[in-house]
Amino acid sequence: MSGGKETPRQKMIGMMYLVLTALLALNVSSTVLEKFAIMNTTLIELRDESTLTNEGKLARILNQKSDNPLVKDAMAKAQQVRDLTKATIKSLDSLKSVLSQEHDGTPIEGPELVGNTNIAEEKMLNDKSTLAPDYEKKLVNFKDKLEVLSGKKFSKLNKKAEDFPELAEKDSEGNIVKNDDGTPKVEHGELDFIEFSFHGNPTMSAIAGVSQMQTEILEYEGLALDRLDSIAGSKNFNFDKVVPMVMGPSIVAVGAKYQGRLFMAGATSGGPPPQMFRDGTALTVTTDPETGIKMAMIEFSARADGSFDANGMGSGHFNTEIRVEGKDPLKRTIDYKVVVPTVEVVSGARPSAYLNCGNPITFNCPVLGESYNPNFSSADQVTIIKGDRPGVTTLIPKQKGQIKVVVTNAGVPISTKAFDVLPVPNPHYVVKDDNGKEINPKDGVSSPGGLRVSAEAETNFKAALKDDSKYRIRTMEVYCKKGNGDRRFTLNPTSEIIDLSAYKSQFQRGDLIVIDIRTVTRKTFTGDDDKVDFVETKFIPIK
Repeated sequence: MSGGKETPRQKMIGMMYLVLTALLALNVSSTVLEKFAIMNTTLIELRDESTLTNEGKLARILNQKSDNPLVKDAMAKAQQVRDLTKATIKSLDSLKSVLSQEHDGTPIEGPELVGNTNIAEEKMLNDKSTLAPDYEKKLVNFKDKLEVLSGKKFSKLNKKAEDFPELAEKDSEGNIVKNDDGTPKVEHGELDFIEFSFHGNPTMSAIAGVSQMQTEILEYEGLALDRLDSIAGSKNFNFDKVVPMVMGPSIVAVGAKYQGRLFMAGATSGGPPPQMFRDGTALTVTTDPETGIKMAMIEFSARADGSFDANGMGSGHFNTEIRVEGKDPLKRTIDYKVVVPTVEVVSGARPSAYLNCGNPITFNCPVLGESYNPNFSSADQVTIIKGDRPGVTTLIPKQKGQIKVVVTNAGVPISTKAFDVLPVPNPHYVVKDDNGKEINPKDGVSSPGGLRVSAEAETNFKAALKDDSKYRIRTMEVYCKKGNGDRRFTLNPTSEIIDLSAYKSQFQRGDLIVIDIRTVTRKTFTGDDDKVDFVETKFIPIK
């Protein structure tokens, strides 16, 4: 019931005690009282077994042969823990003896004691008696002193009803009901430790409760001795786990040699966990599921201590430290090699970037493997959009000439790449007839009812940047010129379609349809309209 590492037997007895206590609230029968008598006997047996176990732990600690001050201090504290426990157990035995007597000191024995329902409550809830406050004070003092001696924290022994999750009220859906202050709602939650332990409890139940407390005290003592034993285990490391380990690379290229060092690794599964550090920074220590050995993951951005040689190779190091209570710290400096990573640029057909276009660029760095997750920056006028995979980007240059992109990985600059900024190729303009067939200016056309003029992207540019190669003709001036130079009509369409149906009957052989393209825009990667400076005038003869 302490919440520590209880044995299955302790857990079972503790639960039975709670169940029997709950039954008392329903019906104080002789059968229930007899069960408390049986349980008290079982608890006393458990108390005696735990006492022998803890005495064995103390003997093992005191048997250490060492002049180390830490070991000697742990040995002295272990003896103090045993003495503290014995004194506390003895005082609780005295309390049980008092609870087994009439008010005049006459012993209550046998069936009379089992059937007594009032003497314990009358003595422990008597404001004029010091039994109750002395009892609680001894429990509090034991827990506080044990923490000081062992350096280990323990939950309180003087628990109230609200400290037992098993007693919390639950709604119809099995959820714990809470009070207004957020604490679990329990029956008798208003009672303090003494009232909760003895109010309405028959004498045999109260005595069994004190016996239960003795088993918890011995359980706490056992945990405290375990901690002190881990300290007093001499300056040598006593390993109960030894496994083969390999120091080597985690990633090896196909065809390359794997080189590693095989060694034995040992650790102990008991005692407090070791503390591990890298360059003075504490690491998170966990138990490896495969070996059961406590380990800490070391992960950081590799940097060279100095400059790199002509081959792009440098050296780095970090300091490690493992601290185990009662032992000298284990320290080691780990050296490693650092290579300047080579960043490869993949940008489709050409390693350049078009002005004001969304250029898909991939920056690869095979040597970094899975640790490659770069960021990009530039001091130039360029928008950089990261893709959904490491190294994949879109560059949108806003200046002519050249831009430079800095590639960093885990905060470390690893490369700078320069890109020539290319102008967008001029589109070419195509005139088609009513049937969608392109018109050859040399051949002309016969009395057309309509024409369509479109701006089409240069073939390579369209293949590379389809999202930046959509053009639209906004304004044109279209007129029909007679042979003598006069105009038959003039139109100003605002789309690519030229409707000539109203003038079809006016066309004569030798006339010339003039299409003066005035305004053209290109839809960019970002959805904006970019004005195209290049325009043309098309001449279509009437045959």
